[in-house]
Amino acid sequence: MHQIDLDLLKKSAHWRKNITFSQDVLGKTFHFSSTWGIFSPEKLDDGSLMLLDYIDFQHDDNSIDLGCGYGVLGMTASRECPNGQHLLIDKDFVAVEYAKLNCKNNQLHNANVQLSNGFYHVDKTQKFSLVMSNLPAKASKEQHYLYLLDAYEHMTTGGRFYVVTINGLRDFMKRSFSEVFGNTTKVKQGKTYTVTLAVKD
Repeated sequence: MHQIDLDLLKKSAHWRKNITFSQDVLGKTFHFSSTWGIFSPEKLDDGSLMLLDYIDFQHDDNSIDLGCGYGVLGMTASRECPNGQHLLIDKDFVAVEYAKLNCKNNQLHNANVQLSNGFYHVDKTQKFSLVMSNLPAKASKEQHYLYLLDAYEHMTTGGRFYVVTINGLRDFMKRSFSEVFGNTTKVKQGKTYTVTLAVKD
């Protein structure tokens, strides 16, 4: 009978524990817990950090973090926009549990986290002045369009939708934002990622 290597078993016990780290976000430290299987579990990904550098946060913004992962975009909005309410959503129940834990551990009392496939499970009456997303490159074109169309319906007039994508998707974002919102702005293009903005008129 085959015996699994004891060293591998010891490592697996360690891998099952929460990954914890602290990282500076816009000049202040957040403490994070995550796990294997969630996107970028050991440190904040460069795309999200780039996006946060270019979002124009307003104190009274009500925001939604679309595809929140373990929560950095929504957590930052919660801290930077203290007079607003902030919703973090993800279709991965594991990500939702860790986003809830991170909001609690960082004492963010104006943030709520819920499981939702895009906007499908979000209260139809909720409106947002700020939508943020680190859009996954592997999502289908149809899924991206649904995100944009549903966001438009949930946004207030003058609301801003910021996305960060890999550069290979920047032309698609320019086209789809223009189709849905009637406008698009390339806020910043780096070596790997592009931040794009649309405003609801």
